[in-house]
Amino acid sequence: MGSSVFLCLLSYAQSGIIRVGFQSSVSVVCRPSYQIFLECSAISGKPLNQVLYSVLADTAEAQKYAGLRSVAIPLNRIKITLYPQIFWLLFEQDPKDTDGWLHIIPEGYSFDSNALNLWSIALTGTSQHAADVLKHPKNMRKKLPLSAGGEIFFPANYLTPELKEKILKLKAKPLKVSEVILEPMDVPDSEFAEIDASINNGTTSKSLQYGKDTEGEYAVYSLKHGETLYRVVVRFTDYFENREILQACEIIKRRNKILNERTIEPDTKIKIPVYMLSDTYLPEGKEERRVADEVKRETELMARMKGTKISRGGLKGIVIIIDPGHGGKDHGAPRYAEKIFEDELNYDIACRLKEYIEQKTQAKVYMTIKDNSQGFKPTSQKIFQHDTDEWILTTPPNNPQDFATSANLRWLLTNSIMRNEEKAGISREKMIFVSIHCDVLYKSSMRGLMIYIPGANYRNGIEKLPQKNRETDYSIYKEWKEHHPKTLTKSQLIKEEVHSKTFARILINTARKNNIIIHSDGPAIRNVIRRSKNSVYVPSVLRNVEIPTKVLVECANLNNPNDLKNVANPAWRQKMAEIIAEAISNYFAM
Repeated sequence: MGSSVFLCLLSYAQSGIIRVGFQSSVSVVCRPSYQIFLECSAISGKPLNQVLYSVLADTAEAQKYAGLRSVAIPLNRIKITLYPQIFWLLFEQDPKDTDGWLHIIPEGYSFDSNALNLWSIALTGTSQHAADVLKHPKNMRKKLPLSAGGEIFFPANYLTPELKEKILKLKAKPLKVSEVILEPMDVPDSEFAEIDASINNGTTSKSLQYGKDTEGEYAVYSLKHGETLYRVVVRFTDYFENREILQACEIIKRRNKILNERTIEPDTKIKIPVYMLSDTYLPEGKEERRVADEVKRETELMARMKGTKISRGGLKGIVIIIDPGHGGKDHGAPRYAEKIFEDELNYDIACRLKEYIEQKTQAKVYMTIKDNSQGFKPTSQKIFQHDTDEWILTTPPNNPQDFATSANLRWLLTNSIMRNEEKAGISREKMIFVSIHCDVLYKSSMRGLMIYIPGANYRNGIEKLPQKNRETDYSIYKEWKEHHPKTLTKSQLIKEEVHSKTFARILINTARKNNIIIHSDGPAIRNVIRRSKNSVYVPSVLRNVEIPTKVLVECANLNNPNDLKNVANPAWRQKMAEIIAEAISNYFAM
């Protein structure tokens, strides 16, 4: 780990960087691989050297920074007593229970012997436990370095007392899988205009005014009674992960010189940097806003005719490609204590959807992945044993080992299926791609159905084929060899977003009518994932699948107790599958 001090705030455009708030005017940053430092800034009434007293191992060093505004301090110069708190914040998504802490290696990282020593110091208080950690039964067959998606387990008997106490508090009220919860929503759903209003929390760009100062363009929003900055960020931006929302809150606080957000009075005018805003909230005249308005107009035109419920014999000539998210070594979002694994849930909902459509209609159904031990039969299980025998149905089949390869092979396979069906006379407009997932959002109060669609503003006209890397030689797959992507114009990208948004709206409406909870913390339909100012993207399966109508469905938040109970219940999973099927029927009946 380097020991140099960077005398300015850094840019975090690179992949794999983790950044979270730590203390007032202090953030903790982790760069691949496990290069950790604290960003510290002076604040009004508190110069930088006073800020540094609370974090530096050698407090005498603080004085030499007295005249600076900001500084980055490497971890090896930070108080070791702060390490447990720092690692807890950076890797809060890691599964933790009374057995210990399971660290899942992030994308772009490599866990080697140096990382093991660092983690041992942070979690156990000394590097002397590193060898013992590797000898634990859960780690014995693992060889360093571990790549992204790999796991290393730190048993509870080695953890510091502080971490043990935090885990006990975290698990004080263990969740028990029980009955399905179906809660009615008192929200109007008769017209698509009303659907859009509820999806967007009743807010429009008219809620904002716009301006520009020396720091750049901004939108002005008047804070309502009881609102927090957190809620404002959730409402007007595409951020949804806790760390990104908190980071945006800190930027807004600095922009508005807010020392304590709890003291903000109602009607206070808050400046929000324009780059944070979702497309629909951008000022008129911006190209992204023009495209968003065009998508909205075209979607409303498509949605004026609504279809009927699913009926036996319907959907003749329709091709449905179902993509159960994750699988193989990638089990998605795990809930170890409750024995709930996202990939198993995704697969069961997908199997139920396939079975229901094939029983009720004449549509042709494909799956991108197959669990060899389960086949395509739904399961009545409420808890799961995680297995790794899922195979992507490429030629040859692939047992997923990492997320990126898995995602690339899925869209390559989907496009191969599409081309074969085109040769049989089926147009792309009569096909649909549905990727099924569950989320793990930090805020346990967040819950419900959320849908991603391909945002036209965030896609290139053509995507390059994935190339051979240390994990995968794509050239061995038939689907890679035959793939020749076409260049899409902006109008074609807009058309794909319109088709996908139209289906997403129908699915939201169908779910609401059937008492399925809809995500209400920000938009329930999103066309992009935004991590930071410079990290904005569309999931690769939506970006690269060439079928015009394509969605990624997040069925529930596994960090929400009610959602977790629901997904564990086979009756709820069947209900979700039937709702997706009904939405598909309604969409193609238009």
